[in-house]
Amino acid sequence: MHVHELIIYPIKSCAGIKVKEALMTKYGLAVPSNPRIFDRRWMIVKNGRHQTIRVLPRMTLIQPVVVENGLSLQAPNMPDLHISVNPLPKEVLECTCWDAPILGLRYGDNVSQWLRTFFETEDELDLVVFDDEKFEGRATKDADVPNIARDGDVVAYHDMSPLHICSLQSLSDLNTRLEKKIEIYNFRPNVVATGLSKPFDEDYWREIEIGDVKLSWIAPCTRCLLPTVDPKTGIKDPNSEPYKTLRSYRLKKDPYGASSLFGIDLVSTDESRHITGTMHVNDPIRILKDDPDFWEKN
Repeated sequence: MHVHELIIYPIKSCAGIKVKEALMTKYGLAVPSNPRIFDRRWMIVKNGRHQTIRVLPRMTLIQPVVVENGLSLQAPNMPDLHISVNPLPKEVLECTCWDAPILGLRYGDNVSQWLRTFFETEDELDLVVFDDEKFEGRATKDADVPNIARDGDVVAYHDMSPLHICSLQSLSDLNTRLEKKIEIYNFRPNVVATGLSKPFDEDYWREIEIGDVKLSWIAPCTRCLLPTVDPKTGIKDPNSEPYKTLRSYRLKKDPYGASSLFGIDLVSTDESRHITGTMHVNDPIRILKDDPDFWEKN
C-alpha cells in the first residue's frame, strides 16, 4: 500500500499540480522548492464570497503552474497571468468561506479583469491569497460536518481539512457501477493511495504514516455535487453522476445525514510545528491505528 500520486491545489477549485514530493504543513501540502505555495492558499471570490466549481465549473480549467516567485495561471484562450507570492498584495479583503469569516489579500484589477474575461461575466470577481503569517485560519472543529478535529486545527480556504486522501481501489469499485467511467481527479484528492486490500479500506484508517509525516483522521469526506464536474472539460454530468450512484450505496446517515462518503480527511498529528515532514510518491502508507467497527457504529 503506497502513495500513487501527490496533488497540490494552490487555488481553491482550480486545477491541481502533481508533484513527486511535498511538504506537509498545518495548512496542507506545500511545494518543497517554495513552501509559500501551499494547498488552497488562494481563492476566487465574488463580492468577498468564495466561489467553487459547484457554481463556476470552468474554474477547473484554470491551471496554476509553479514559476519563480509565484504562479502562472493558464486557461483556454487566455494569456498567461503571473501571480506573485513575494511580495504579497497589500489590500485586505474581508471574505467568507462556507459562511465563516476569513481575510484575504486582494490582487490587482488586472487579475480581476482576467477572471471576468475568462468567465465571461461582469460580476465582481477577485483573487485573494491567505497570509499565514498575519491571518487566523478557519477552525476545522467548527465545520458543519461532524468531525473530531482538535481545537488548534485550522485551514486556509479548504472546505474542512488540510489533507484529503482517496484510493484507486475505491474508484475502481465505483466505476463498476457507472455507465460513464470517471477518474480520481473528480474527487480532488491530495494523496492518491493504491495497493489497498479491498475498496474503501481507507474508511477505517485513524492514524497513518506517510514518509516521516504522521496523520490523524478527523472525518470521512462527505460528497456533494462537486465530483459531477469533469475536471478536463469543466462540464457537469447531465445525470449528476457519480453523485447519484454514491448515494445508492455509500450513505452512513448517522451522523453524516444524506451525504455519501468517499475518501477521508486528515490533519497532521504534530501540532507543534508548521512544517511537519515530507512525503513522496511511492512512499508506503503505514496504518498506525484503525477503527474496524466504523460502519457498524451508530
